[in-house]
Amino acid sequence: MTRAQVIARVLAALADEDLVVAADGAIAREAYQAADRPRTFYMLGSMGQVASIALGLAMTRLERVVALDGDGNLLMGFGGLALVGGLKPPNFYHLVLDNGRYATTGGQPALSQQVDVAAVAAAAGYAWARRCHGPQEDSSAVEQWLAAPGPAFLAVAISPEDPQPAPRIPMTPEEMARRFRAALG
Repeated sequence: MTRAQVIARVLAALADEDLVVAADGAIAREAYQAADRPRTFYMLGSMGQVASIALGLAMTRLERVVALDGDGNLLMGFGGLALVGGLKPPNFYHLVLDNGRYATTGGQPALSQQVDVAAVAAAAGYAWARRCHGPQEDSSAVEQWLAAPGPAFLAVAISPEDPQPAPRIPMTPEEMARRFRAALG
């Protein structure tokens, strides 16, 4: 599966009131393209901070908070796993799209193929953690993840190919922030 396919599938499974934090780069652009929603915070220039930003929301809100993360992004902010696992917000859902690359910065190899990030999340204290290696294995993984007790972690292996990169989001960072704050009420 491609990153765009998994993102579209996850966003289609969410309730309107769910909050989403989409990692900077391709993940934010593809989330915007798949299903732009005012309750999605599109990150820009904050590589490694998805879990921490989503955790802040989960600790102060009642809605489900979904962190859309990349493997390279996660590895740059690995401490976020310990924070989430230690604080255990029950409304926190963490998805890692694992293509084995730092795709946004040029495709350099990431260590996610050697490090079982789901096992690390479980060891850090996530209530539910799973790693899916292919389409046959993950046919119902998204639904299981969203039904699991939180904090819940799902790493999905995706294709390293990026056939049609999504275009940039046509909003300024200030516009994105204002819109997200307004959606929170």
